[in-house]
Amino acid sequence: MSLSKGLPPHMRHHRQQLIPGWRQDRISHARLGIVGDGPYPASFFLAAASALGARRFLIICPELHEPFVTLAQTLEPAVEWIHLRGWLTHPAPAALLTPCSALVDFSQLGLTNKILFNTARQHCIPLITVRFLNAPCKSGFRFWSYSPGNETALIHAMVSERSLSAKAWQDAATAMAAAGLALEEIKRVLFGQPHTTVPVDYVRPNPRTSFDNFRVAVVGAGALGNFAAATLALCGCRHLTLFDADRVDVTNLNRQIFFARDVGSPKAPALAHRLNTFFAVQAQGIPQAVDDYTDLSPFDAILDCVDNFETRRLLSLRAQQEGKILISGGTGPDRGQVVAYHPHHSRHTPAQLLGLDRILSRRQREGGKATSHKRLVKERAVHHDTRWKPPLENTAKEGASCLLQADPSVVMSNQIMGALMADALRRILSGEPPGLIFYESMELHGVRLMSVTDTEAQL
Repeated sequence: MSLSKGLPPHMRHHRQQLIPGWRQDRISHARLGIVGDGPYPASFFLAAASALGARRFLIICPELHEPFVTLAQTLEPAVEWIHLRGWLTHPAPAALLTPCSALVDFSQLGLTNKILFNTARQHCIPLITVRFLNAPCKSGFRFWSYSPGNETALIHAMVSERSLSAKAWQDAATAMAAAGLALEEIKRVLFGQPHTTVPVDYVRPNPRTSFDNFRVAVVGAGALGNFAAATLALCGCRHLTLFDADRVDVTNLNRQIFFARDVGSPKAPALAHRLNTFFAVQAQGIPQAVDDYTDLSPFDAILDCVDNFETRRLLSLRAQQEGKILISGGTGPDRGQVVAYHPHHSRHTPAQLLGLDRILSRRQREGGKATSHKRLVKERAVHHDTRWKPPLENTAKEGASCLLQADPSVVMSNQIMGALMADALRRILSGEPPGLIFYESMELHGVRLMSVTDTEAQL
């Protein structure tokens, strides 16, 4: 039995319902059609959409990744789906998709792309297309939405070159990020916001490294930590150590997808257990925060998934002093950033690039008062969700008064940026530093991804 049963419906989704204009009813009443060739992107989308509160799915795909199916069922007990096992290669099964509120095309088969395009056009169904880009030296994805009137401009980009012999999407990091972008676009469609009609590309050189005997410290086991650690595990990183002093709260479950059965438990050991169970890795969870005295010498790299600037600045300093690779991530409800630091190649630490010393010094001058999310964004630093953690037994009775102290937070930005944090580590180990990666979902102009060098960020 899921711990979500018996709780008021608003509690698990309260953090996203704080976002202005949020319409949870449109998510819970939507029927989503998902089409794919392989297990990764469709399964990642299913689990995150279930955390968001979507309940009805029609999936056409040869297979799904079982751990993420289990997560979907646990996160949303009312979830219902029909799974047709196979490839969409004939228009007849596509008729089952016509009642859907929106369609997501993860397929790499040109014939499937054409069938879905015609179905969407004939029945006026929004279509989100995500294409795996795979060349001999580079790979990544392309993402956009179909809307009436832009068929001519995008038809060549919408249809894969190969009709039936395309390779399934097997890269977990790009599949995870692309699934998060597709879910963000679904939210935009359901809320009546403008579609992303300009293709969004994420392309980088193919990783040339393995994680054999590579040891990673993931500092923060919340939303970013969930997705970054899971993506690393799926990419072959077996030795993970998770640091977090916090406990799982009901309001975490709209974005921290591994914790549906762990409300009240320490986050780090709970996440380590799920990773070990699902992905056969050797993760360890330490229910403590990282401070000046934490021994980081056993680790080859650090992933900064924390939600406060003090710890983020400390991790930058420790990485610089001890010669550690550091991947720092941050998210807001509609944006995110990844900053990669290599001690031998990077000019600036994440704290220096984001101006954290300036921000924290100003806080001290102002008497230590918390800085608003909007103001921090203007300081070019994305503020990860500030945690509100009442004791579990007080959650129901204290309810709204405490919940309103929390910041808005949602699954998509954490899924996208957590996956790109894992990919940034692979890129830096392959000798191709990613610089800074920024994501934003703008109300009027759709979704954007952008990369800049650390020199450009200083200008």
